[in-house]
Amino acid sequence: MKISDLIKPIIIVGGLVILICYLIKKPVTLGDYSSYISYAVSSVTVLFVIYERWAWKVIPWKRPPIFKKHYDGTITYTEKKETKTKKIHVHIKQSLFSVKVETQTDINGSCSITASIEQEYDGYVLYYTYITNPNANVQKSNPIQHGTCRMTLKKDMSSINGKYWTTSQTTGDIQWVEHRV
Repeated sequence: MKISDLIKPIIIVGGLVILICYLIKKPVTLGDYSSYISYAVSSVTVLFVIYERWAWKVIPWKRPPIFKKHYDGTITYTEKKETKTKKIHVHIKQSLFSVKVETQTDINGSCSITASIEQEYDGYVLYYTYITNPNANVQKSNPIQHGTCRMTLKKDMSSINGKYWTTSQTTGDIQWVEHRV
């Protein structure tokens, strides 16, 4: 969803607030009109914040896929011509207009710098760029890197697959599975 998708509903809600104010108390001065506009702006702002943070998850109107908060997964990569796998833990923070991805492996953590859910064909894809934060004991062999992921999102969001590539010319496949307690 884009902010521009909310312009029409914002104008409608603002107009309704002004109309309600007008019906409650007929304006006498120009100051009455400006206070109605002030009420409308305040109301729209509060409703927008509530919708952007929480309500969008329960109101199914033009919303992006909703991530689980935690995923466990595997990274499959090639090192010295040998295919290896590594376990990964993923933590997602999401609001209507933002996604933050934090990951942790046995030697490395990363945090997204940018992230965007894009509609492609009949589905959605999460693109995000990240910077790694390797543990001190492996930083020489595994220095700080920037990378990008492309994760294909499914309807139930319990399993997500994708690919990554980094500034050190490494690539791999990633699979996330919803974390079960």
